[in-house]
Amino acid sequence: MRYNVLPGAPNPGALNPNDTRLSVLGFGCSAMLGRCSRNESIAALNTALDAGITFFDNARSYGYGASEGLLGDFLQGRRDKVILCTKFGILPVARNWKQMMKPVARAAVRLVPSLRQAAQRQAANQFNANQFSLATLQSSLETSLRQLRTDYLDMLLMHDPPASVLQQHDLLEALGRLVEQGKIRMAGLSAGIPVVEQTFSERPPVLTVAQFPVNLSNIAFTTQTAQQEGMLLVANHPFGGPAGVAASRERLAKLVKSPKLSADLREKLADDDPQLLPELVFNTILDGTGISAVIPAMMQPAHIRANVQAIESCRFTSEELADIRAALAS
Repeated sequence: MRYNVLPGAPNPGALNPNDTRLSVLGFGCSAMLGRCSRNESIAALNTALDAGITFFDNARSYGYGASEGLLGDFLQGRRDKVILCTKFGILPVARNWKQMMKPVARAAVRLVPSLRQAAQRQAANQFNANQFSLATLQSSLETSLRQLRTDYLDMLLMHDPPASVLQQHDLLEALGRLVEQGKIRMAGLSAGIPVVEQTFSERPPVLTVAQFPVNLSNIAFTTQTAQQEGMLLVANHPFGGPAGVAASRERLAKLVKSPKLSADLREKLADDDPQLLPELVFNTILDGTGISAVIPAMMQPAHIRANVQAIESCRFTSEELADIRAALAS
């Protein structure tokens, strides 16, 4: 596994008292106790930790409010070996009979995959978004610390905020005080590219982490990320979901025929090795872009191991990855 230090913090030396490093491949916890059962989630966590992944990304809303608790239980006795990130701003509704039926719903979706979209629409009704008051910040943080069984977070991010949150000076000041108090070590936001672009432009000093979606369809955004200094940049949704995987394969097929690439590089891209796509996706996002980590959706142990291999053994040079990015961006 490759690792990075945590940049952009007021006191980088204080960030890693136990020399914990940030794995460039992060483990996203959004599916835990939602799409995936407890046993499936624990199996995935064990595989990730055994593979050297140290970066775990959670949120108050994940698993209908239960994902943080599962992760906290799993990491007992290992807190000093990991980087913990969680988010606030999207709240789960109170636990009710619908949530008790999640195991039944998961089984139904497995048997009838066409039910997935209906299940996703129903799930969207289980959350309250755009919750960025001072009271919500405080209550969410207290809940997250209790559920994760820790007295500090490495990162606390605003979860899908509107651009107007950059003008909520009381909220930003409160985040700054939490950093000063040591309850969180870095503050930031997880948002869409337009909000992140505005954050890059305004650069509120307290916001030292930005998480955003990057995949082969919007890889041109990395020309902006490469120009940022003093922020920890994290990419999520690198494959863009099932539809994004299909689109990525289409783009890969076009690259094979692109006159903008050398014949040797086109030949490498024509390989039918199933590892080719994850190697291409992860490393075009990470190499030379200023992005320190990428968080794919990966809950099957085989997928986790394949993704780690794609990070550790890339067939493309930095120069080739730059050429591929340029061809995709154009």
